Amino acid sequence: MGTTKHLVVGGSGQVGSHLLAALTARGDSALGTYHHHPREGLTALDMNDEAKVLAVLQELAPQVVWMPAALPDVDRCERDPGLSHRLNVEAVRRLARTADDVGAKFVFYSTDYVFDGRRGPYRESDMPHPLQVYGRHKWESEEWLLGHIPGVLIVRTAWVYSQEDNPRNFVYRIREQLRSGQPLKAATDQVSTPTSAAELADRSIRAVDAGLDGILHLVGGVRLSRYAWTAALAEQYGYPARVVQPILTHELGLAAQRPLDGGLVTEREG
Repeated sequence: MGTTKHLVVGGSGQVGSHLLAALTARGDSALGTYHHHPREGLTALDMNDEAKVLAVLQELAPQVVWMPAALPDVDRCERDPGLSHRLNVEAVRRLARTADDVGAKFVFYSTDYVFDGRRGPYRESDMPHPLQVYGRHKWESEEWLLGHIPGVLIVRTAWVYSQEDNPRNFVYRIREQLRSGQPLKAATDQVSTPTSAAELADRSIRAVDAGLDGILHLVGGVRLSRYAWTAALAEQYGYPARVVQPILTHELGLAAQRPLDGGLVTEREG
């Protein structure tokens, strides 16, 4: 029995790197790509380069194409909606169509930011109502995929973290701020469901093995505020919780609105 071939687009990211590690550990063949963040063993791929996308997929002939890659900077998306649309919508369609053409299952990662955060946590059947450009573009991709790509699996998750020394990792950023003595502020009115990247990767793989499709919510089992999470991290690293200053989200002056009463409910697993 041969191994399954996988392509992980965004293999240098938190979720992508854990997908590659988990797939390789179980003996499958997995190729990862990167765009702006090179990593040894990964293949360079610009998702906007249609010819390169086609060439990579035709050469590898994967059975599963995973897409954790995105422009996840919510405030940057708000300031540059054109860029957000190119990376969070147009690139998704291009890759999904090509994956479908070569007969691969397509797995797309989405977010609890498709909801407005007025009455979370949200179930898979709840109607999205995003507050910002990032959430609108993620929802736009979800809707297009459900209408055009048979068997697509859309994994919604929230507040992904890992143990990596990576500036894109929330836990790393908090640790570095604590060590540098920088003032640390965290919102008491933002609530969600933090999710381990390693666990998310493992659970996503099980979902594909089980043949799941459509919308799937996969998140951690604890729902708490950004402030409570940050204070817990401070204590974990040996600092008193009082070093974290409680603040309201609107006081942070962010470009994009955040869902406040957010988070997701996991209802089915692979």
